[in-house]
Amino acid sequence: MTGAEAEAGDIAKEFGLGQVLAAGPLADGHPDVVKLTTEHGAFVVKPAYGDAELSERAARVLNRAGIRQATPLRTAAGGLVSASGRTVLEFLPGEPCLAPSPTQAASAMRHIAAFHDALRDVPVPAAFDARDTLWTRVTSPGYLVAELPGLLQRSGLPAEGRDEITAALQRLAESRPLLDTLPRQLVHGDIGPDNVLMDGDDVVAIIDFTPYHEPFLFAVATAVYWYHVHGHAPLDANAVHASLAAIAEIRPWTDTETAAWPAMLVRESLRRLATYLELGQDATRRYAAALTVARSLASLA
Repeated sequence: MTGAEAEAGDIAKEFGLGQVLAAGPLADGHPDVVKLTTEHGAFVVKPAYGDAELSERAARVLNRAGIRQATPLRTAAGGLVSASGRTVLEFLPGEPCLAPSPTQAASAMRHIAAFHDALRDVPVPAAFDARDTLWTRVTSPGYLVAELPGLLQRSGLPAEGRDEITAALQRLAESRPLLDTLPRQLVHGDIGPDNVLMDGDDVVAIIDFTPYHEPFLFAVATAVYWYHVHGHAPLDANAVHASLAAIAEIRPWTDTETAAWPAMLVRESLRRLATYLELGQDATRRYAAALTVARSLASLA
């Protein structure tokens, strides 16, 4: 039994959800995420992370735009986070599609474009940009260029492919001025098939909002990474280009975005690798994914 399951009654009382009828893990969900069913409906209880106020603001904007987003609930005292450090959101129907078809992938990409178009003008507090955490540091090209080679040397990962990673880091360093010209906005920084609820070929909602203040291409790169790179070797360039075309149907690419795109995907693959290396976790699959991107740069433009 997880902490949230054990505390279900207290959480229901704190958020005014009524009598608890059932509490248990979500199917295919993270073990720390619990579906709580009460006399007033079904809810998702999860550890609080990121900026809860900013996530709530994003949910309001998206829902007003007709883009379904789980609404965060407030406690009886008016807070967004429980005394035990958890948030509660409404439960949305739909299922993650972990092996999406090309039609489902295209549908997800169109939804991602509309989702971020709605968020384009949401203000991001200065304090949010001032955060200094592992997850913010690994997004920096400067950090990756300076620190990733040493992390790899200490990692125990195979030496094969290091030259290609070095070349990818050089590409990222050279592209940094171009990346810096891209306008930033509030984006979801962790979109993959497990965070997109589907009903057949239609998207119900994107869940687990992970706020970043980055260019729109940052969100595109994280989606392409999880849909087409991680666990996929060699890279299917046609599938990637189909996803990019689906995005352009809703939000046409600027010339600068087109030029910056390969470097942004390099950045995404390297930040995923650096995160696991910093945490001391098995980075074998993330190293393979970074190599997949490094070996496919010519086909990504």
